[in-house]
Amino acid sequence: MKTKRMALSTAAGLAALSLGLAGCTGSGSGDGGDDTQYSPAASDSSSDNADEATDDKDENAGDDSEQDSTQDSSGQGLPADADLSKDAPAVSAGDAIETAKKEVGDGIVHGIELDWDEKDGAWQYDVSILDGTTDHDVEIDADSGNIVEHEQDSTDDKEEPIDLNDPMTFDDALKLAQEKASGKLVGWKLEYDDSMQEYQFDFSDGGEETEVTVDTDTKRVTVDDD
Repeated sequence: MKTKRMALSTAAGLAALSLGLAGCTGSGSGDGGDDTQYSPAASDSSSDNADEATDDKDENAGDDSEQDSTQDSSGQGLPADADLSKDAPAVSAGDAIETAKKEVGDGIVHGIELDWDEKDGAWQYDVSILDGTTDHDVEIDADSGNIVEHEQDSTDDKEEPIDLNDPMTFDDALKLAQEKASGKLVGWKLEYDDSMQEYQFDFSDGGEETEVTVDTDTKRVTVDDD
């Protein structure tokens, strides 16, 4: 009886050991994860997921880029209610004059004006150039620099060339004008009138319009608030 009991015990122990080893082998295969991670199926799935994630990211980046482009485009330029004493358009007065001169080809630049064009909904320069008996008015978009319109008229008038810096700069003339008027600067002009070069500044303050003229030679300031 003792020998038989020992034989049964030994058989049971070997069976238990076999089951334990089998369990350890199965656990090692699953827990190690190496076979699953590098299997072709898992690799393809992982690659597909990565590609989808990359595509989504690229699409989102494209949306963001398009949004930024739209925002940049809509953000360019001065608003209609801009104060020209504080903000300036992308195109300078000097650049506008050069554009107009290239368009006309020759002549005397005797005037330049900057104001808001209600029809086009944009800030525009109006550059006046006299070429012989033909007076050219070249309208230029103050934000893009593009020519909007070019008109020509015959005239017998004699004109003199304006100078944006001599004998008085725009800033110096504006300071003199602001001593006589308040509010936003909504437009300005430099031209010869009765053989005098003068700046004309248009101010708006609470619905009240004031026009201030500054003689660049004498520094005389006159106000018209009608």
